[in-house]
Amino acid sequence: MKKTLLIFFFLFATFVLFACQEEENFPKANLGECSYHPSFLWSDADTCGVTRKLYLDFNADAKGDKECFAEIAFVDKDGNPIPDDILEIAIDGIIAEGNSFKAYSTDTVKEVKFRFLPKAESGYHQGYLHLVSYKLDRFEDQELDGTSVEVMRWALSYDKSMNPLAKVLMWICVLILTLLLVWLLILKPAFYPRFKNINKIFNIPGQAPLIVRTRGVRMVVISNIPRNDSFWNALIKGPVLYKTHPAFHTPITLLPRKNGILVKTDFTKYKVSVNPIPRIGTCEITEITNNLKITVQ
Repeated sequence: MKKTLLIFFFLFATFVLFACQEEENFPKANLGECSYHPSFLWSDADTCGVTRKLYLDFNADAKGDKECFAEIAFVDKDGNPIPDDILEIAIDGIIAEGNSFKAYSTDTVKEVKFRFLPKAESGYHQGYLHLVSYKLDRFEDQELDGTSVEVMRWALSYDKSMNPLAKVLMWICVLILTLLLVWLLILKPAFYPRFKNINKIFNIPGQAPLIVRTRGVRMVVISNIPRNDSFWNALIKGPVLYKTHPAFHTPITLLPRKNGILVKTDFTKYKVSVNPIPRIGTCEITEITNNLKITVQ
């Protein structure tokens, strides 16, 4: 009598995928997808493997021989052994050395877990199951002569992805950068327009004139107290030019407008003859308390 073995993978809970494609007369089992992501900060590296059941069907004659066995190896598409640092295969929870294992006539099912290791390349991996050594007369309907036999083709997809934490942080950075660019290029010029050019002289009777000549600032503040613009304020809103003169006890702020230069101040302290001040022309600012008339030209 002939001792015979049949092998197939049980891929899903409800049906067997034994030969979804035929190539070179070998059934092909598409086993699924493994994934891996590296560690990042406090997030550990993780490998998601694939577990499938391999069913072994020894016939009655094989089961009657306690010494009957089949050694099965997973090899690559060229028939070469798969390095242990590329693909790790565990049979019933035990790592299979050389990615091969022995099955005896009393075995009916083996749980096979596939796990790609970091050295493996992303993409589609395929190979064969080889019957490398055995005490059998026949595999399915094929007579065995002691040489290695290709049993079936296997295929696995492997995806190396970014660490989820790194991905979240990356998208947060992209979002922040996008919002920053939108603010700097679109919203900031709309909310905080700048002077293209300002060139005005404030003539104060009995005192040195104040010259305001600049461009690219969003406003000019004139007071008798020295001040400096902050880096973050200049970055977020736009630069401010601070000018100091002892005649301005109450600050005056100059803002750009399409029709001139808008004066903002405490109008109980100052009277402005023309507001906005024309870009070309003169204006008179009177300090009400001292009746100080300041000519702007």
